[in-house]
Amino acid sequence: MTKTSTSKTNVNLPTNSMFQSKTDIASDAEIDLFYDQIKSKLDRLAKNPQDETITKILAYSRSK
Repeated sequence: MTKTSTSKTNVNLPTNSMFQSKTDIASDAEIDLFYDQIKSKLDRLAKNPQDETITKILAYSRSK
């Protein structure tokens, strides 16, 4: 007969460090900071495209 047992400690549970390294967390923070700096410019570009851009889109749609 074989005797089996289960550990009383949680040695097999995943930890936060297993999923994302500290350098990745720092990189994420840098990316978020960069995005916050350019967000208003991106929003303005999406809402107010240049006339040349609209003309090019219309010309392309008419050619197809």
